[in-house]
Amino acid sequence: MRSTNEQFQTLLRYLLPLPALAVGWILIHLSLSPMILLGLIGYGLLNIALLLLFQRRPEITNRLLLIASLSDIVALIGLLALAGFAPVLGLVQGVSALRAWRYRYYSLWPAVVPALAGILYVAPPVTASAITMSTLAYGSSLLLSMLTVVGLILFGNQQRGAAREWRAQYELLRREHKQRIASLEASNNDLRERLRRMEALGESLRAINSSLSLDDVLRQILDSLAQMLGMQRIDNVALTLIHPSGLEHRFLQSDPDGVNWATALAQPTIASAQTIMLDQQAIEQQTAWSELTRKRLRSAISVPLYDPDQPEQMRGALSVVSAQEMAFSPAEERHLISFSIQAMIAIRNAELHVQLSRERAMLSAVVRDMADGLIVYDAQGHVHLDNVIVQQALSHSAAHNGNLAQQLAELATQLHSRGEAISEEVSDGAVESPHYYLARGTLVKPASDTQLAVLVLHDVTEQKVQEQRQREFIAKVAHELRNPLNTLHGFLKVVLKESDNVGKLTDVQREFLGEVDASAQRLAKRINELINYNRAAAGQIQLHPARANIIDLIISTCVQQQPHVREHNIELEWELPDQLPDIFIDTERINQVLVNLIENAVKATPNSGKITVSAELFGNEIRVHVTDTGVGIPPEQIDKVFLPFYQAHNSNQNRGPHLGLGLAICKQFVEAHGGKIRVSHSEVGKGTRFTFSLPLPQERSLGVDETNRSA
Repeated sequence: MRSTNEQFQTLLRYLLPLPALAVGWILIHLSLSPMILLGLIGYGLLNIALLLLFQRRPEITNRLLLIASLSDIVALIGLLALAGFAPVLGLVQGVSALRAWRYRYYSLWPAVVPALAGILYVAPPVTASAITMSTLAYGSSLLLSMLTVVGLILFGNQQRGAAREWRAQYELLRREHKQRIASLEASNNDLRERLRRMEALGESLRAINSSLSLDDVLRQILDSLAQMLGMQRIDNVALTLIHPSGLEHRFLQSDPDGVNWATALAQPTIASAQTIMLDQQAIEQQTAWSELTRKRLRSAISVPLYDPDQPEQMRGALSVVSAQEMAFSPAEERHLISFSIQAMIAIRNAELHVQLSRERAMLSAVVRDMADGLIVYDAQGHVHLDNVIVQQALSHSAAHNGNLAQQLAELATQLHSRGEAISEEVSDGAVESPHYYLARGTLVKPASDTQLAVLVLHDVTEQKVQEQRQREFIAKVAHELRNPLNTLHGFLKVVLKESDNVGKLTDVQREFLGEVDASAQRLAKRINELINYNRAAAGQIQLHPARANIIDLIISTCVQQQPHVREHNIELEWELPDQLPDIFIDTERINQVLVNLIENAVKATPNSGKITVSAELFGNEIRVHVTDTGVGIPPEQIDKVFLPFYQAHNSNQNRGPHLGLGLAICKQFVEAHGGKIRVSHSEVGKGTRFTFSLPLPQERSLGVDETNRSA
């Protein structure tokens, strides 16, 4: 539906031809002079030009209205001068009235000309017979003036109403604007206050985190919290931490009664794991806060402290009290919670720093005061850590032209390349008074991208000296025992074989002397074992390798041991392949290994048992197995059976005395050939299998040895 203004504009368009018709009718019925017609034509052309300027230059509308009004006045004065109070003046009044109505929203003063034009007429005499043109012109002009005045009054009232409405809207908008400005100022002030507190919080946290001393951090927390909340609003601050002995409090200001009110606030905060904020009414109404009432405190707030690593575990509370009413708002509560989280992180960091410092001090003390030497190498071979013992050992080696530093660096390189623990005996290489060390090394990874080789040096110099003295003593005693024993054995043989020359022996005497001879042989064997072990331990084993077939050696050894085995009602057999490659070995030493293993099996195997000797080719080595159906070896003793002088607890002691050197000698002889010996299987009550391996020689080495033998 169209608006009133649009309807009015439509009506004007419909009525627009009427003024034109009226002007035409007036011009036809009035007898006008050429001067007046020319004036009207000029007036019309001027208004047409002004109309075009109104459309194209709307920014100078007020100026154009002034020009148009002046043109109307000039036209009226000109017409009055030429025609007097002629009806033609109504044309100028009508044009001026139409213009004033068109541009009424720009200005109202252009309507003054058409409003006053009507009074310029002098009423013509009215005859009773007819109404003249002058009478009609006067009436129309007067009516137009009245309409213009009425239009001015109505439009003025409308404008005043609109102005009042606009003024009311303006006042409303102005009030809303002021309210918005006040709201924005309040928000701005609140944001400034929050920003100030956040900056204070940031400064406080930076100050707190700048120190790793626990006491400094705790003191800085209290000072920073006071600065953040404002010293003028708070009376005291308490930092409460849980310790095994109870609650420990730290205060911003010294307070003899502070423990009471701090405990009263901290305990319920810790128990509920929630923030407690109290005003004067809550403090006065509840007896739980009697300590706050007694101190005349009217506001309090306490927030819990959580462990950063374990959020479900409480570490304490942070409490603030004030003598002012309503001293703390929800905003302070939020800031205090944020502050408590960061404060607890700083406390945790300081505690970790203290713990780390203690552990570092303890580690330094252990490394410094340990009896053994310790040296750590990185992957590039640089010394990462060492202690005084190693430093002294390296200094002694360097002072005596030794090479201990080089040996240790090589061990570290082996550790990094092999990736498994090592244990070797090293010497400092000194020409005079050398020192010996047992070096044990392992790899450690303190970080995913870091690998360190740790070597521990145990000084075995004194042990080496004692072992040397022990070997010398054993060698001397063995030789001292072997000489008279050989003499005894020789005379016994003479008596037993040439009894007719030395005196006839009875059967009983011959039996007794036979037992004495057998005992002398066993004793000679034990002495030989002791001498062989002593030589091997001193590094004096001399091998005489020759080309041999292990099958022939096993068979001959088993045949040799058959009588001894049968004495104990034990079956000895061998299971061998048709052929095995020849190897270069010292047949006497390997024969001794086989004899010792068979004798060891005899001692562990009960009557009616079985001992089996077998051999096989396995890769680049020959493996020999000695299996018995004896008592077996417990798992905890397997690693000890090759130790010198060790005797298994489940061995059969009735099968003759032994020194516990047989397996130790086997180990020395096999390793001297470049092989290995081990317990490959053992089950208590069912038997044991010993296995030793001998490497096959390279073809080139085999050819060289054969050439040497032919030479």
